[in-house]
Parts: sequence; structure tokens; C-alpha cells
Amino acid sequence: MLEGLAAWVLNTYVGEYVENLNTDQLSIGLLQGQVELENLPLKKDALRKLELPIEVKTGFIGKICLQIPLRRLKSEPWVISMERLYLVAGPLKNRSFDEAGAKKYDADLKKEQLKEFEEKWKLKYCGASNESSGYSYSSWWSYGTSLASNIVENLQLKVHDVHIRYEDCTSIPGKTFACGVTIKDLSAQSTDLEWIPKYVSSADTDMMHKLLDLKDFSIYWDVDAKQCGDLAREELYDILSRQMGQSAKTGDFKDHEYLLEPVSGQAKMKSNTSAMKL
Repeated sequence: MLEGLAAWVLNTYVGEYVENLNTDQLSIGLLQGQVELENLPLKKDALRKLELPIEVKTGFIGKICLQIPLRRLKSEPWVISMERLYLVAGPLKNRSFDEAGAKKYDADLKKEQLKEFEEKWKLKYCGASNESSGYSYSSWWSYGTSLASNIVENLQLKVHDVHIRYEDCTSIPGKTFACGVTIKDLSAQSTDLEWIPKYVSSADTDMMHKLLDLKDFSIYWDVDAKQCGDLAREELYDILSRQMGQSAKTGDFKDHEYLLEPVSGQAKMKSNTSAMKL
């Protein structure tokens, strides 16, 4: 039912990055067409797919909101909104190679990929029975065999206030530096052939169009940077939301040293959804 599909969306797009995501109690929020989750801590291995020698020191998502158009499921998109995505990473403290851990990581990654492929296949062809969440999506197919896949294809993503930071005090002895990426707004949505945002049924076209909008994207590299990865959440929010660097020597705030000053842009993408082989 509705709870099952909502749980699948949240687990698929958010679950692997945040701690303690509980999608078992969605009924109350879904009655109002909106589910809100606040102050979700990020997992320590949230960046592991990058396969880099870094780890998450701290991080959280201030708010996640899933909006569902209960009365217009066939004509309006579901929307996932996020606010205040803050993450601070640093170098791995234990640099020794763990062969057993590496093998377990590879096996777990393959299992996750297989599970993701299986869930997508079920969602597209079988009504997407999700054993892990205890829900069955098969009743959705009474609305039409393509409803669930249309919901996923038209899913809108809106992200506001992103700050991803890497800080390091060990690579260069006696020096602390920090580099990071900031984004004011990011959105992705389906459009028609003229790139006008619109709910599009996959039954009406073999080519889905996606519009990506990016506002105030920047990259900075600060030397003499004060570390903030060990701060409490409130202090971390105060520092990262300033969009300024803090000196390790004086503690004063100053403008970031930008490699790329804030820029905005737009990307247009096409995806072939035809069932025919390429």
C-alpha cells in the first residue's frame, strides 16, 4: 500500500546515508500527504562508495520531507525535500590495510547492489514486494501496471543549504587545511519535450527528460583552518551556516579562499526508458 511505497522511496534514496531511519511508522504522516523527519545523523561510512581513504567525522540532515499528492497520484510528482545537509570528513585514522575488512566491504557492496537491482525489477515488473520493510506494493497495480514506475521516474528532488567539508591536520605536519563544497539550492525534476516541468507518464514516451538546477555552487580551500569535526551539532550548524572560514590561530571568521566562487547553472538530461533492447 501507500506506506510500502513511501518506505521504499525513503530507504532507497536516503536510508544508506543516515542512521536510524525508521520507516515503520509512516501511517500518521501519510494521512496528511506529507512525512517529515528531522535532525538525522549521517552514517560514518556515508562516503564509502567514493572508495577514498576518508571517513565522516560528523554530519546531519536538518530536515527531510516527503510530499505525496494523495488526490493526484497519476498527475503530480512525489517530492523529496532536504534542508541543511552538513557533513565534515577527515582522513582515515587507521591506515593499515585490513584484508578481511576489505573482503567484507566488497561482499556487502555486491549484496547492496543486487538488492537494489532486485527491488527495481520488482517495482517495474512484479508490483515490488519489499520483504525487508514488511510491505507489499502489489495493490498499487490496480491503478495501472505503470503507476509505481511513473512515481519513481517523476520523483522530484529539492535540496537547500548544503555544506560538505574535508579537514586535515595530519597530511601536512604543523598545518591544518580545509576544503569544501557549498550549494545553496539544488533541484531535479521531470519535464516535457520543451523542458517545462511536468508530470510525464512513461507510457506516453520512450524518452524521459530531466532538468537539473544548481544555485550558488562553490568550492573553497582554506589554509590555517580551525577544525570543527568534533563540535556539538548546534556549534557545527552555527559555523557551517556562516559560509565563512575560521582561523585556527585567531579564531576569527573570514571569507573562504575560493577555488570556484559561487556559480549557478542548469543541466538538461535525457533517459531512454524504452523496453526494447538498445
